[in-house]
Order: sequence, then structure tokens, then C-alpha cells
Amino acid sequence: MLGSVAAALWWGQERIIGLFVQQANHYLRTPVQVGKIELSLFDQFPRVAITMHRVVVTGSLPHDTTALARARRLYFAFDAWDLLIRRYRVRAVTLTDGQVAVRLDAQGQPNYDVLRMDTAAAATDEPFAFDLEGIQLGRMGVTYADASRHQQFAGHIPQMQATLSVKGDEVTVRAKGETHVQALRVMDDAYFQEKDLLLTTHLRINRQTQQIAVLPSEIRIGPAIYGVAGTIGYHPATLLDLRLEGRQTDVQSLLALLPPRLNHRLAGYRSRGDVYFRGTVRGEFSTKVNPRLDVQFGCRDAAFYHPQYQQEIEHVFLTGTFTNGTAHSVRTAMLDLRNVRGQLGGRPFSGSLRYTDFQEPTVQLQLAADLDMARATRFFPVAAVRGATGTAQLSLQVAGPVAHLRAGRAANARGELTLRDVAVQLRAYSQPLRRLNGRLELRGNNITMQSLKGYLGRSDFRVNGTLKNAVSWLLTPRQTLLIQAQMNSNLWDFDELLRLPTAMPTPARRGGRAGGEYALELPATLALDVQTNVRHLRFRRLRGRELRGTVRLRNQIVSSPALSVRAAGGRASIRGTVDVRRPNLVKVSTTATCTQVPLDSLFYVFEDFGQRFITARHLRGQLTAQIESDVYLDGALYPLTDRLEAEVKATVRNGELNNFAPLQKLSMVANREQLRHLRFAELKNSLYVQSRTVYIPEMDIRSNVRTASLIQVTGTHTFDQQMDYHLSIPLLPGLLRRPDAAGGTPTGPRLLLAVRGNEQDFTVRYDRARAQLVTGARPETGSPSAAPATRPPAATRPGILGRILSPPVRSSEGTVNTRPAPAPRKPAPKPATQPQPGEYFEF
Repeated sequence: MLGSVAAALWWGQERIIGLFVQQANHYLRTPVQVGKIELSLFDQFPRVAITMHRVVVTGSLPHDTTALARARRLYFAFDAWDLLIRRYRVRAVTLTDGQVAVRLDAQGQPNYDVLRMDTAAAATDEPFAFDLEGIQLGRMGVTYADASRHQQFAGHIPQMQATLSVKGDEVTVRAKGETHVQALRVMDDAYFQEKDLLLTTHLRINRQTQQIAVLPSEIRIGPAIYGVAGTIGYHPATLLDLRLEGRQTDVQSLLALLPPRLNHRLAGYRSRGDVYFRGTVRGEFSTKVNPRLDVQFGCRDAAFYHPQYQQEIEHVFLTGTFTNGTAHSVRTAMLDLRNVRGQLGGRPFSGSLRYTDFQEPTVQLQLAADLDMARATRFFPVAAVRGATGTAQLSLQVAGPVAHLRAGRAANARGELTLRDVAVQLRAYSQPLRRLNGRLELRGNNITMQSLKGYLGRSDFRVNGTLKNAVSWLLTPRQTLLIQAQMNSNLWDFDELLRLPTAMPTPARRGGRAGGEYALELPATLALDVQTNVRHLRFRRLRGRELRGTVRLRNQIVSSPALSVRAAGGRASIRGTVDVRRPNLVKVSTTATCTQVPLDSLFYVFEDFGQRFITARHLRGQLTAQIESDVYLDGALYPLTDRLEAEVKATVRNGELNNFAPLQKLSMVANREQLRHLRFAELKNSLYVQSRTVYIPEMDIRSNVRTASLIQVTGTHTFDQQMDYHLSIPLLPGLLRRPDAAGGTPTGPRLLLAVRGNEQDFTVRYDRARAQLVTGARPETGSPSAAPATRPPAATRPGILGRILSPPVRSSEGTVNTRPAPAPRKPAPKPATQPQPGEYFEF
């Protein structure tokens, strides 16, 4: 029998293929390209198949170069019994290993209008006709693009079976199979990303009324079942009347359908209990009109949790609705959540939300919650918070347009947050906020702080005040938050407060400096007006008390009209500004005064000002001074000494200079024991700092040494510890000296000395150049300047003297300098022969 069938096929295959091509052309509007057509007994056994290889179906859009379909093989199968009666009926179609691309152009015209449906019902007397009982797809890619609605679909069908029944004007399609959806894109959002679906559908198409009846159909995504039923009218416009329903759904199955923009923070959450939704879609769907969408959703006694965070909210009840309103647009859209309640860690919460007009939204929110901060931050993590503990009670009522909230017109915003022993560890800072207690009250756009107290590391604070423009600052970028408050504290530890918040290396640390671990970072959107009262403050060796004054911040510039503090055994007052607008070039401009500050304490606190020549163990006395300075710091708060400018007006009373090695060089004029403890009643002078050099104008030091009771000193001292001091010491007691011509200081024989070198290697010599200047002689060629500079040049004095700065110059180390630092002075060469005793004196 098989041999007979095979022979009949071989004998009649040309006739059968010819009949098939002739009949198929009755149904086609567009060309179909086929690489090869053959008749096979085994491809669709037990049925006989016409097999078409390398099939390309052209789309119906004019000038369309994209094929509607491509397939490696296309099988049309009919029963072997038809061979005997010679009435061939195609019973099944199988399409494998191909791609179907459905498109609609910008005018809504499709590319799939390739069949003449008016000939679908074949005449019974035709020798070859289509009578499909089954359609099978395998390994087929499917894409859909609607240029008019900006919609795209991409998927893959591993296997799907369908049946097609044609009775007059009615076509019935049943389909069931697996589909992998890569994405369903609507505008810029992608839905159903990488989802495996099990599709079961039943459609009834009436060609006369041009309507599709969607009989109850289902889409399964995991355990969730989404049902759809209704009607779709497809001519002349698309008219929808569909009913949607979700069964066996949970929060993860619903969130998985949404685009990443909407679900990226919630996609990992899971739920237990009854989560449901149902809705309707009714109306015209076109490029200009959207259908009416109404959805009801909610949950009953459900639980929500995240597997990673090991926290869940329980006994959750929720009733919600969504609609796009009477105008079927975002202008009339509304989201309404009612009767929301549940528990987190046994603590209750409740609330409601009404959100209308998605284009210019208006919100009505009510929320009440008793929060365990540790559980709350673990259940819903905040990126800036590493962890939290303690409890808080929150109540909040907000009503009005969101635009008014952002613009600071939140007249209908009310709320209260009470903190009880709350601790918060921020990710950006190593110091935790802990033991927070107090109350915050929201009134309109402002938040009032009432008895808010806590600790930041070891530093503590107690604040009463107002956060102005707080709601706008939270909701709108680049809004400014103004804090007006009274702050009291027992301790401010700046060693902690100025620590770098992260472990990222700063330029200073990369350069190899040790301990470069400070930073001053102030956001541009923060403003302060704070009255401070701090009992104790610490910074390195500094131990201050009673810090009082006003601190203001505007546009990243900190200023204070007056700050006073007790430190180093005296009292100081400071006014000035700190400009941090350039993170790697912080400018500090201050005017400071100090009264009765012990010199040894001052040098100890400031770590001997970075030098070892004159240290705290050498000095005694009480300092009263006024200091005007411009100091520049890099990103790690290291001073840029090339830019430092200062003027210091100082008075030292009851001073002592003890065990100072250079004074021992003067043993020819005084006893070593007296020089070891040099005392002076008062010393007044002004010092100038510029270009890494301290300029010391000539000053008189009246000491306890009888033979050198009045010492005149002038000179310079660089930050590289290069010294150039000039001393004038009288050699006769005061009673033996005669008054000068103007009746001023008595004159007499003086010893002129020059101290040059550095801390480790210095010399004390007879100042020959100055002696020649005094006697009117001309200095020798190549000798040091007879009149050392004791002030900066007039054209380049410190900014506080003339505020005249040179153009910035970039140094080789990368720092910005106002001018190149002067070359270090070389120590004066040692004379070949020792001077004779007579050369020490000038009369």
C-alpha cells in the first residue's frame, strides 16, 4: 500500500503542486517567493505534505522593502485518502524556523493585508481547496511595530498550535502555546520584559460586521492567570470593549509586568495572601483617541516581604482604583488608595492617597505610622542610610497641587514626627547620628524643630528652630533649605566633624602627606543662620571653651560677624568668612583678636606653627594681638603657604625667652645665666606675612640684662626656616648714654649683630654691612643688604594692607600661587679670619 501511495505521489506530484499553486493564488494579494516546492510523504506523516523551502512573503504596504514573513520551511498537509478521490483538501499548515514582522505605518495602514478573505470559503466542486483543521508554529520570531502609536512588540514562539474554521462570514480561531516575550514597548517604556507566557485564546471573527469576539481567554505568567474577554471592532476604527481579570496573582507577578522605570525599586518584593485586580477597557483606540480605562485592585490580609531584607509587613488591607477619567487622558486620570492599613513588626500604620491629574497633579495624602526604625529601613532601604535604630511616630496630612508644594505654597501640609532614641548611620559619613530625641512639626512649607537633641559622633547638639522651605527642598532640585536655629552643645569635636566622609584619596593624600584626612564640604542648597553656644570644642591640640556667636551660610560661604571663645588660657574673638565654593581652594578671611593668651600655651596649641626654632618651651608671657589674615587651604585643609597673607599687631607683657640657643652666642655682652632666662616687661610690634616670609619691623626689647637692657631687633624669617635677623645691643648702661638730637632714646656705643641660617645651622656675626651704613660708609660689593626688608614691598603687601594680589601662577606641584616663592637665603660665608675686638663697636 505504501509503495502504491509513493508511486501515485511520484506520478501525480506535478499535477498536485500545480493545483496547489493555482488555488493559493486565489487567496494572495502580494507575491510569495519560494526557493523550492516538493511533495513529501514523510515530512508530515501520516499526512501527505507540500513542502515549500525558503519562503518569503511580501508585505502589503506599497514601497515596503521589509518582508512580512520569512521561513525556512512551510508545510501544507492533506490526507492520503484525498489522493484516491482526487479531491485535495489542505487540512494543516506548519511554519517553522522563521520570522514574522507585522508593521503599521504612520497612517495606521498594515503590511499584513495579503489575503483575499472573500474567497476563504472554497467551493465544494474545486479539486484543490483549504479546509484547515490545525495550524502549528515552531521556532518562530514575531515582531510588531505601530509607528502611529509608538508601540513595538518582540517575542519568540517555541511552539504553538491553532485551529481555523471558516463558515460563511465567520472565522473561528483557537490557539494554545508558549510564547517568550522580549518586550512590549509603549513610547519609552518596556512592559512584559523577558517573560514566558502560556497563551490560550478563542477568537471569533465576523467579516461582515468587522468585529472580533474574544471569548474567555487566558494568559499565564508563572502561577498568575490573566483573563480577557469582550469584543474588538477593527473597521473603520478600533473599538474596544474588554474585561480584564487577574487570578492567583501576587505583587511580584503584577510588578513584573511594569517597565523598569516604575518597578526597579519594588521588583524584588514578594507577597502572600489575596492580591487581586480587575478592570475594563472601553472605547476607540487610535492615534488621537484613547479608550476609557477603569481598574479596581487591592489585597485582603496580605503580607509583603523581601527575601534579602528578611522583613515583612503583615495583615495588609488595601482597596484601590485607577481610571483615566472622562477625557480618557492623563489630565483626568486618578489613582485612589483607600482603607490602607497593616503592621510592620507589630506596629500599626494606616493611610490613604488620592492622586489626580497626572499632568499637573494634585495630591491628598493621610498617613499615620508607629515605626521601628530598624525594621522600616530594612524593609524599604534608603540609599543614603546604612542602618537605623529607635522608634518614631509619624502623622502627615498633605492636600493641594504638587506644583504648589514644590513652589513653597504648601498651605495645606500638616504633620508631626516624634523621635525617640533614634540612631542613623549614613553611608557617606563615618560618624553616626545617635540618641536623637525631639519633635519635628510640618506647617506649610516649613518644619519646626522643638527640643531636637542628639549626637554626631562624640559631638552633641540641642536645637530649637525652623527648617524654612523644607518641602520645596525635598521635592524640587536646586531649592535652598534655610536653617534658622538656636544651637547649644556641650562638645564639638572637629577632629571627627572634619573627617573625610569617604575613603576616596584626596590630592593631598595622593601626594604622600600623612594624616590628610580632613575635608570641608558644604552643599550649595544649604543656608544657615545659627546662634551657637558651645561649652567645649576640640581640634587637634586645641581645647576651647564657651564658643558663642552667630554662624551664617549662604552660597557655600560661611561667615560670622562675631565669634568668641576661651582657648589656650585666654579669650579670642573672630569675625570673617570661609569660602568653599572651590573645593580644592578654600579661602579663609578673618579678623581675630586675643587677650592675655599665654605664649607657651599658644605655641603648644598651634604645634609651634610648624617650626622647631622657637617652641613653647622657650616662651613665657601674655599675648594681646589683632590678626588680619587671608588663608588658602587645599581639599584636605592643608594651608597653601604661597598664598598666605597676614598682618599681626601684637603686644607681649611679662615675657620670657628661656634656653634660646642663639642668645648664648651673646655671652660676650651678658652672663650666660641671664641670657638663659631673658625677661622683658613689654614688647610691641606689627608682623607681616607674605610669600612664605615673616617680616619683622624694627622693635625694642627691654630686658633684665643690664648690659643689654635695650635690644633692637629687625629681620625676616621664611617658612623654609631661613633667618635673617639684625640686632643692635647698647654697650653702656642707660645713665651713661646721651640723648639723641631729637631728644629721644639715648644713644651710645652699640653692638651690631646679624643672625643668619636655619634652625639647625645658623651663625651670629658682626653686622659689618649695617655698621658701614650707620657710619655712612658704602657697603662692600657682594655683601648682604645693609637695610633688610622688614615689610613686604608696597606694591605686593598682604591683601589686608592693600588687597592687591598678583596674578595666580601654577606651581610645579599643582598648587595655585599668587607669586613664586623667593629663593632661600644662603647662610653668609664664614670670614677667612676672625674680626678684631675693635670691629665690634660703632660710636
